[in-house]
This record gives sequence, C-alpha cells and structure tokens, in this order.
Amino acid sequence: MRAGKTKYTLVPGIAELRKAITVKFKNENGIDYKPEQVQVACGGKQSIFNAMMATIDEGDEVVIPAPYWVTYPDVVLMCGGVPVVVQCPAENGFKLKPEDLDRAITKKTKWVILNSPSNPTGAAYTKAELRAVCDVLLKHPHVYVMSDDIYEHVNYDGFEFSTPASLEPKLYERTLTLNGFSKAYCMTGWRLGYAAGPKPLIDAMNRMMSPGPNLMLVDGIEYERVEASHGPRLHDAAGQPVPPVAMR
Repeated sequence: MRAGKTKYTLVPGIAELRKAITVKFKNENGIDYKPEQVQVACGGKQSIFNAMMATIDEGDEVVIPAPYWVTYPDVVLMCGGVPVVVQCPAENGFKLKPEDLDRAITKKTKWVILNSPSNPTGAAYTKAELRAVCDVLLKHPHVYVMSDDIYEHVNYDGFEFSTPASLEPKLYERTLTLNGFSKAYCMTGWRLGYAAGPKPLIDAMNRMMSPGPNLMLVDGIEYERVEASHGPRLHDAAGQPVPPVAMR
C-alpha cells in the first residue's frame, strides 16, 4: 500500500505477473509463451468461462471425460454449447481411451477438455497415455484442446507430469493450458487462475473479459502472485527443489 500498488490493473493482468507465468511454463513445462499469450483471471473457473464464451457458437460440442469437475458442462451450457460426456470407468483407471475420444469427436466439436491429475478421481495420465490421446487430436485439426493443469503439483510416487502443448508441439497453436495458485500454493481464497495459449485465442478472451466479468485486481494482490511465482523454493536433504504443494 505504501508503494501505491492499490489501483486497478490491466484486463489480462499486470505485465510482471504475466512474465512470471511465462517463466513458470518455460522452466517447469518446457513451453515457450510470451506475456501477451497469457491471461490472468479470477480463479481457474473464470479462465474456463472466458475461453468458452469467446469461442463457442450455438450447438458447438465440447468433449468432457467423466467423472469430471462439475463446472465443465455447466459453463458449456451457459455459452450455448453441447457437453458430450465420455464415460471413463474404473476399469480404465478413470482415464479417456483414445478410441473413445475418436468416436466422440464430430464436425461440431469445438473443444476437448483434459484434466490431469483429475478432479474428482485423482487419475493422472502417464506420458504414453497422453501421447496416445494427442495422436487422436492430431487427426482433428478443427478441435481446440483445453488442458486443465491446476493439480499439476498434486501428485506422488514419482509421477512425471506431462501436458499436451509440451508433449506434442503440433498442438501448441490450438491448446489452451490452464493453471493457477490455489492448489500448488494453497492460495484458494486469493482467487487467481491463468491461461496461456495462441495469441488470437487470448486476444478473444481479453475482448470478452474487458466489458464483462472483468478481473482488474488491485496491484498489491497481483504483486503478491509475482512473489509466489518467483519466491524461494525449499530444498530437500539432497539439495533438490521441493514442489510448491509440499511447502503447504
């Protein structure tokens, strides 16, 4: 407050925070984004809403693997879209099979939503499993991919996290990668999510958010997020960085 960081901010978020987010994507996921390819929102839920509202036309279909987080189909319906739910039973590890995804995609499909690790099941795709899903998506160039990575750091037993835009560069231009601070840093009440993807998509999301449900967090709150992004990481006895979720 003494520094005067108490004013409204830019619609997509302050430049310092968006730059910090690009550093996170580069260092942790091997994905190159520019700050103008990042939008900061009031929680991950708003990131999903912004993307759907900016892209869905009446009757467009969105493929959602089930079990799913309850918000996904509701946002699709709010935006005039049609949720296409694909069941992923326990015998499949609650994961989407490539052949089931292929059958679910039609000429009306606008998005496929992937959430790994998953809410509510905790199912997480191995690199080989995600590779197989990406191979199907490569066959359907009209489909956008929404990768909800909010639980990226909530994994155990040496699991190696992967995300589509990193695993398959050919999907980069039609993948929106979502993440946030609520799970990794236990900052749920601060309501901060972010999305990164192709600039035309982010531009459309910004145009939608500007006159509508606008974030415009005060400076001080967003600068706290910059500190969380660049803040010191704990190290274990072997000198290895401790993932953010382990600091809780």
